[in-house]
Amino acid sequence: PLFYIDFTFAPQTARARATMDRSGFQLITSQTAKPAAAQQQGFGVPAPKSRPFPKAIPGAKPVTGEERSNSSRSQHYQKCLQEANEKAAITALEPLWQGRIALLGLFSLAVIRGIAWSQGNIPGYSVFGMHFLTSTADATCLLSTLPLFLSGTRGRCVQVGCVGPMLTLVFAMSIVDMGALCAYMVVATPRPLSPGSDRSFMDVLEATLGVWEFALVASVCFQLSLCASAWRVYRELRVFGLYPPGSAPLGAGHIEEVSFLELVCEVEDAKLVNECDCMGSRSREKGSDASPSPSGDES
Repeated sequence: PLFYIDFTFAPQTARARATMDRSGFQLITSQTAKPAAAQQQGFGVPAPKSRPFPKAIPGAKPVTGEERSNSSRSQHYQKCLQEANEKAAITALEPLWQGRIALLGLFSLAVIRGIAWSQGNIPGYSVFGMHFLTSTADATCLLSTLPLFLSGTRGRCVQVGCVGPMLTLVFAMSIVDMGALCAYMVVATPRPLSPGSDRSFMDVLEATLGVWEFALVASVCFQLSLCASAWRVYRELRVFGLYPPGSAPLGAGHIEEVSFLELVCEVEDAKLVNECDCMGSRSREKGSDASPSPSGDES
């Protein structure tokens, strides 16, 4: 036999159906009938109530005071870094343009040397090595400093920490260039003039200084200007805490004093040398204080 049971609940308008046979009893429940059917039976459907938005998400981890402090520190660091970049870009603008002009001069000298070589104007055997040294120094400075003076204080050269080695290289090439000029002034002799009384000023000047000699003197001037420009840019980066990479910018940490030793060594090495000097002076002062007086009185 088959039985059918229909239960109707007024509030939820739910129905329950059950079937029974010889093998057992099975109950099947279906809920939420159509609201229209409930309204036909005279039961009203209550309007849904609005729930207030929860103030905290259940299960979410609350923000601790340490996390708020780290967030404020990060915001302060980013603000100081942005201000330091802006100030460094403004103060380093003049040395950057000075360095670009020096690079343009070195490139012009390379072109002039190439033209003179193509026309058969080759320096003598005694001074050939000196001109070779100064030409190599010009090409080295031109290639090594071009990324910095083209990209500025926010370029890749600053981000990867290549400004220090570049400054040392430019300083070394300037020393080599000045050494070549001094050696030329000692070794070189004026070119002999043709006999005769009609010697113009240009003939005498060319006999004393030719195109290679002018290129040598101009190379020394341009290299010194380039070295000074690179040092000024490097000093601005150090003052504002933008170099070495990872340093705290101005306003977010302590800025160490820039030493002239950084022309030939890195920041850590210059700091170590200064600290060793200070320790030596302190030990000497202690030794002088501990030394007995000439009268032999004990302190």
